[in-house]
Amino acid sequence: MVLSIAYYVSDYGYGHASRSIAVIRELLRQADEAGLPLQLHLASGRTLPLLERSLAGGFAAAARSGGLDHRLLARRIDSDPGYALRPGSLQADPPRLRAEVLAYLEGLPLRIRREAAWLGSTGASLTVSDIVAEAFPAARRAGIRSVGLSNFTWYTAYQELLPEELLAPLARPYLDMDAFVALAGASEPQWGSEPIERTGYFCRAADPERATELRRRLDPSGERRLLALFPGMGSGPGSPLERLGLLRDPRWLAVVSSGMELPDGAEAVRIPESCTESQLYVAACDAVLTKPGWGTVSEAVCLGKPLALLERPGFREDRCIAETLRGRHPLLMLGEPELASPELGCRLLKLLAGGPGSAAAAGSLLEEAPLAPPGEAARIAARLLERAAAGGQAPGLSM
Repeated sequence: MVLSIAYYVSDYGYGHASRSIAVIRELLRQADEAGLPLQLHLASGRTLPLLERSLAGGFAAAARSGGLDHRLLARRIDSDPGYALRPGSLQADPPRLRAEVLAYLEGLPLRIRREAAWLGSTGASLTVSDIVAEAFPAARRAGIRSVGLSNFTWYTAYQELLPEELLAPLARPYLDMDAFVALAGASEPQWGSEPIERTGYFCRAADPERATELRRRLDPSGERRLLALFPGMGSGPGSPLERLGLLRDPRWLAVVSSGMELPDGAEAVRIPESCTESQLYVAACDAVLTKPGWGTVSEAVCLGKPLALLERPGFREDRCIAETLRGRHPLLMLGEPELASPELGCRLLKLLAGGPGSAAAAGSLLEEAPLAPPGEAARIAARLLERAAAGGQAPGLSM
């Protein structure tokens, strides 16, 4: 028996890709342990190269060691609209977003027909989508059961940014999913005919020894605090990063993505563009300052790093994620103007030391229900494999 799964990954940012990598690695591990070949038909846009680099080696190694015909088959698709931001800002640009969504909706029927034809050719018994909308009606046309896996849909993500006449057409594709796995922070309507399955945070594994060695390389003196800085915007005229004193604070050393623009005179360590395990850099840091994207937040939660989150008005997804953290994880909420505050470095040090929002302050609630239950990605993968083996049908009760 061959397990054949089509897996769609939204390509706005890298959060969808990083969590999909964690789940797919578990799919491969569990299929291999069960002695079942896994054919994973991977579909994504801009993030497809990262997905391939992260997964291809594991599939090849598992096939060599176990003699099973594991295959990773990658296919590039058109990109999601994602969000539209004003240049050099965290703020949404609704007029530009409206134009991009209108163009997406105009091409949606063709996308659905194209994906339905491709899915029918794969032999897949299950379609998983995080959270590419056209995958669901395409899977229905191809006669394949589908599972959505995300902390949001683009329908709910745009609710405070677009008028209702654009939201309704965005909702329709999601109505075709058969089941929905709601990741931490999800606040969604009932998608699919089955009870929604809810999960906590999870991320790619970060080896502690490798993270410790990386930290030594980043700060050989051991005298500075390391900050994972992922604000989701670049430098430029009017950008808050032009006034971010942390980039010149000798107490802190920022770790940034390879493509992030920085103001003149800023000191930072760039994650190499070729790196596929960026979670190691988060593990090596003392704290994380980021927009509230699920991928980076989940890494901070799972790896025990205090979070400074940038507030973005109108982003429903951000607000839902922040609500999962209040009182349960060391958290500092920052408005965009606060990035320029000369006190920001001190506020982050207080966060580490046990001030408001710190682990000490949140400790009484941390034990109530873990934000990141151990083995969460493995549980998700196990359920997906059961569905694939059952021809996409739900094999048992929800998580």
